Amino acid sequence: MIRLFTFAIITVFLIVISRLALQRAYKYIKLNKKINNTESKTRLSIRLVSTVPYYLPLFEGLQNFGQYVLPDYPVAAIPLYKKIILPMLIFYMNHAILGLVTFFALYYVLVRNKSPIPVHQLVRFNSMQSILLFLVGSLFGAVFRAFPIEFRISFLGLMVCNMMFWFVLSTITYSIVKAVQGKYSNIPVISEAVRIQISGYST
Repeated sequence: MIRLFTFAIITVFLIVISRLALQRAYKYIKLNKKINNTESKTRLSIRLVSTVPYYLPLFEGLQNFGQYVLPDYPVAAIPLYKKIILPMLIFYMNHAILGLVTFFALYYVLVRNKSPIPVHQLVRFNSMQSILLFLVGSLFGAVFRAFPIEFRISFLGLMVCNMMFWFVLSTITYSIVKAVQGKYSNIPVISEAVRIQISGYST
């Protein structure tokens, strides 16, 4: 009888302990899952924010090269260009100060080591890279416009324009894809210059 009573007490004790342990484990797993979800959302938001500055070199490339070659592309691409991209491009071209303001805002707020707000390293990296791509696109555009009009409208000139447009578009697309993945892009010369400017980045 005593053995049976002792066994019953031990069994109840083990059941209570097991239940408490399971409850604690469940709470821990639930809390840990919640934390991981929050971190994932934060990381995703950082990745998305990192892609925003690339609108600057994109519109600069469209202004310098894209508007001359895109109308000659397949018919299926023209409605997309005219309905979505062209209105924004016209607004960008009609407000030239917008590019300059964005340029200095990106550098002052997101790139500088003494930024007034805390900025994630991925955002700083992509902001600086978008600035350099903007400068490269502006330089190439200025050089292209310096050529005589006869060359610019010739077959060779349009071929050069098309090549420069795809260079700008491909580098921006590559950078955006890497930013969405949470990784640092590696564009020759440009990304290396960004790494020199921004110390302490991590891949």
